[in-house]
Amino acid sequence: MMEDVPPGQLEAHSAATDLEIRSTFNVYSHPVHQRKTGIICTIGPVSRSVDTLVQLMQAGLCIARLNFSHGDHKYHSETIANIRAASKLHDKPIAVALDTKGPEIRTGHLDGSDKDPRLEIELLAGREITITTDEAYKVEISAFVTGPITFIEPDNLIYIDDGLISLKALEVSQTEVRCMIINSGKLGSKKGCNLPNVNVDLPAVSEKDTADLLLGVEQNVDMIFASFIRKRQDVKDIRKVLGDRGKHILIVSKIENHEGLQNFDEIVDESDGIMVARGDLGIEIPAEKVFLAQKMMIAKCNRAGKPVICATQMLESMVHAPRPTRAEGSDVANAVLDGADCVMLSGETAKGNYPIESVKIMHSICVEAESAIHLKKYREELRQITPVPTKTTETCAVASVDASVACKAAAIICLTI
Repeated sequence: MMEDVPPGQLEAHSAATDLEIRSTFNVYSHPVHQRKTGIICTIGPVSRSVDTLVQLMQAGLCIARLNFSHGDHKYHSETIANIRAASKLHDKPIAVALDTKGPEIRTGHLDGSDKDPRLEIELLAGREITITTDEAYKVEISAFVTGPITFIEPDNLIYIDDGLISLKALEVSQTEVRCMIINSGKLGSKKGCNLPNVNVDLPAVSEKDTADLLLGVEQNVDMIFASFIRKRQDVKDIRKVLGDRGKHILIVSKIENHEGLQNFDEIVDESDGIMVARGDLGIEIPAEKVFLAQKMMIAKCNRAGKPVICATQMLESMVHAPRPTRAEGSDVANAVLDGADCVMLSGETAKGNYPIESVKIMHSICVEAESAIHLKKYREELRQITPVPTKTTETCAVASVDASVACKAAAIICLTI
């Protein structure tokens, strides 16, 4: 009988090995615990109203992300005010994260996108398109981009919008790149451009980033999601801009390219947390290598005791569909099983047709996945790799966990001052 199945995969947790615990999972066992994995929602045109924000919070949002690659300061200040108003109505604290533009290249606005933020145009394979830095142009048969283009060379591949559209450079001048469209796709406003294996020598903190960070200090945001962090010094540069007034603001470094991977250990050491930003990273490295990078970064953050976020395309199909694909559901669950502390929604909640449903489904997947984590083995592995002697606080925490396991306690209650 299904009603006789122990909840929370309790039967499986008596297993001694990973193979044994997986073979004992029961799809009829329902989770009974509170969700521990954080859910980050990108707030955009479809979700910035107070009413929608309250619904997102009720569904499971705990960190509201503002993407400063889009919108101006007035827009974001209004959104932050709405988030805080919704948080009061929800009667729970909600963190605000400022995601910097960083050293990146993006396409410009489409004509009419100010009235319809979902506006897109179709690019057809085989046609030519000119990328230009001339602000007089809008996207028709040409594309305006923000950022220098002089480091592009003929035959370089240019990927737009996480690789959904690819171009091949044919001819390059100081202000224009004539390209061939390799594959068809729909292009929206302010989409990121990637140039794999091209050294994009841009400063870690641009003038725009500096202004955005200072707005974050003024608005008292809780954390910075720092884009395209490549080395320790990039994090230090951001801390310098935040200054004494912003020294309490956490810096979460986004790893999105080869240099960031190669300098990962020093970046973890300098940062307050890490985001596995799989969109741009999946263009910089082969797609079949992304899962290796994800597992490596999450494991190193777990060992260092630093929070780690898994992001990009987690429930991407829900931008247009009311239910995720089965692969997307497994992707979210596997991120939790890998050890991710937070999972993130981007377009799903910023511009999608089903923002509330996306958060609800992500919540359900996270809770199920948490029930399947082999905590006994995980605890033993952490104990084996933790240097001794440990600090007093850590020693007491380990002892408390051991005692709770021995007496099968239902909870550990921590008293705070």
